[in-house]
Order: sequence, then structure tokens, then C-alpha cells
Amino acid sequence: MENEVHVYVSDECDECDRMVDLLNKEAVDYELKNISSDKEHLRELQKQHVYATPALIVKGKKVLGFQEQRIKQLLNRLI
Repeated sequence: MENEVHVYVSDECDECDRMVDLLNKEAVDYELKNISSDKEHLRELQKQHVYATPALIVKGKKVLGFQEQRIKQLLNRLI
């Protein structure tokens, strides 16, 4: 089954690091997509009309930037 949680990050991004740390703390199974090292991930993100990182996409719903409460709310819907 394909992972339902996608995290788009870029190099040297403090908010990206905070988002990944939160997902790890919450024991979320996610697919990490670094747009700095893989331009295909950048194109995927742009097709969804998102142009900045971090971006969390869960079943088509997006959280842009590190918004801890919104991230937790979205992840609670997965349970």
C-alpha cells in the first residue's frame, strides 16, 4: 500500500526539521521527499500548486509550514 503521508522538505530548512521531528515523535509513518536533492519531488510539489517547504500532504489535504496544531489535527484523522 502506498504511504498516505508525504512530507516535502528542503535542505537547511529549520521548519522542515521541526516538522520531521514532530512526525517522528508522533511515530507517524511518512514518505520524506527532499526537493533540494530530487527535482522530481519539486515538480510533484509544484503540480499541487505548492512552492515552499515544509509541506505535509495527507490524503490530499495540505499543511504548509510548521503548524503544529494543524499537523496534529490532520494526523488524528488518520487514526
